[in-house]
Amino acid sequence: MTVPRRILVLSLAGAGDTLLATPLIAEVRRHFPRARIEVLTMQGTPPREVLAHNPAVDEVLGFDFMAAGRRRSVLECLRLRRRHYDLSFTVMPQNRLEYNLITFLIGARQRVGFEFMCNCGARPRLLLTNVVREDRRLHVVDNNLRLLTEGLGLPLKGSPPHMPRLFPQPDHEARAEAALRSLGALGQPWIGFHPGSGTTKNLILKRWPVARWAELARRVVSRHPEARILLFGSAEERPLRDEVARRSGLGPARITAAPDGQVLDTAALIRRMAVFVCGDTLLTHVAAAMGVPTVEIVGPTDPRATGPYGVPCRIVRLGLACSPCYFFSKHGIRCTHERPMACLEELDERLVEAAVDELLAAAAAPTQPTDSRSS
Repeated sequence: MTVPRRILVLSLAGAGDTLLATPLIAEVRRHFPRARIEVLTMQGTPPREVLAHNPAVDEVLGFDFMAAGRRRSVLECLRLRRRHYDLSFTVMPQNRLEYNLITFLIGARQRVGFEFMCNCGARPRLLLTNVVREDRRLHVVDNNLRLLTEGLGLPLKGSPPHMPRLFPQPDHEARAEAALRSLGALGQPWIGFHPGSGTTKNLILKRWPVARWAELARRVVSRHPEARILLFGSAEERPLRDEVARRSGLGPARITAAPDGQVLDTAALIRRMAVFVCGDTLLTHVAAAMGVPTVEIVGPTDPRATGPYGVPCRIVRLGLACSPCYFFSKHGIRCTHERPMACLEELDERLVEAAVDELLAAAAAPTQPTDSRSS
């Protein structure tokens, strides 16, 4: 292939998905060190924060196609078309027709993307030049890397695991230290909880019940009296975090909310956690990118695709016959179980407690294997 001079990565689906695309971006940089690499994002500032200070990225572009309407979106695509991209990658999980239309209108000479197993009418073989079939057995990170290896026939140059990367700067680290110091517990083990999730497409249904989070907090603190719990989440999730703390009955000396901050501030703070407990969210992947042992509580989504990547982890799920039921689709989560959301509603906090205990024990005994998973 002709060596590209200008490359565009389209990551329009959200901040977590953008973070999972960073291994691909790093590999693209290794192959084309002199190319200009730009990333197009859509959903607010968090995806751009994910890419801040990333040495593989020359420029992060942002445009809200959903809010802009059809005419302004087409004009933006045509404006980007004048940049004359040689190569573009449309990363997972962009499987709607609109995403491929955006790619087509921007018009890179080679346009690499996916044909998804969930047929949402995306027409990839009509609008893209190089198409890779999604493999549901693989993680999103590994599927994205196939855009390079199978879409373009190029080998991976980096050594596995090809980890998602974030790049907190010294000021982010200093704020994290100051935040823990203000809570009066430097040197004590912290366990991070993230009880929230996104809300679009019914993704709020990925949340484990508040009462179970509160009971888990009580159990963890009872079993590990030296530990403290830090509740993470967006500013919009502050009421949720406050409710978990209140219902736990533990008081602010044992459980408290982390300060609201941008992605890299949050990443620097999560780096200081002994274990991070979460659902299937952006912060799952932030914790993994920071190398923090992670417990993921999973219901309707597939942990093979979106579980913590490359770190010690435990996947806790009931394994109902109908789960996972949500794959990459333009449709939201639609539970049809006779007991709605039984996959999460009936998931006992003792299972999560055991997973936390296992990871804490493994951290204290580093000679043990560090890459196992349990259900």
